[in-house]
Amino acid sequence: MSNNALNHRGIARRAFRSSFTLVATIAIASLALTSHPALAAESGFEGVAWGATQAQLKAALGERLATRACPEEQQEEPELKRYARACGPYIEDYTIDGISFVAFFGLRGIEGPLSAIYLDRAATVTNEQIKAGKGAEFRYNRVKKVLAERHGRPERVSETSARPRDKPAVLLAEWVSGDTTITLTETIVSEARGQQYYLSVVYAPKAQVPEAR
Repeated sequence: MSNNALNHRGIARRAFRSSFTLVATIAIASLALTSHPALAAESGFEGVAWGATQAQLKAALGERLATRACPEEQQEEPELKRYARACGPYIEDYTIDGISFVAFFGLRGIEGPLSAIYLDRAATVTNEQIKAGKGAEFRYNRVKKVLAERHGRPERVSETSARPRDKPAVLLAEWVSGDTTITLTETIVSEARGQQYYLSVVYAPKAQVPEAR
């Protein structure tokens, strides 16, 4: 991942945090952090299994998977601070219906096991795109449609109908597929020129397994 790309995403995320608090999104993502995956359970993402090591991820995902070294101080940060992280194994350009995400693979420690998968996209749309019916929600709905085709009807949906321009809107859909919970969220902030949005898909183990002693 280029330094320019990393800086762009860092700036976008800092702009989001300065505009509002991502309480709902972080609460959803935290589901991933309370689970310890069973080694044989499928994640529902590209045939990758929960508990996979970095070497196993590379074997499953091939040349698409890249790795960025983590500074020592960042390795010590709680995983919940993942919005600022840009290290470890990742896929630079993972697409769902033509919509590009950065896919991060959350490992417990440097080599694993795999405990969560995060697909992140921070971007903007213009007023012209919104008028043409291709605003932020248009992208959310495209991803939601693909996930529904893969996993069926969502178990839970929360999509605010009343959306004042001075407050962020949060859209959510959640599926349970086998041993995995898949959560799609989009946070939308209206501005004079259009909309800023943060679109996220989180794959997390459904059941908590006791830590190995």
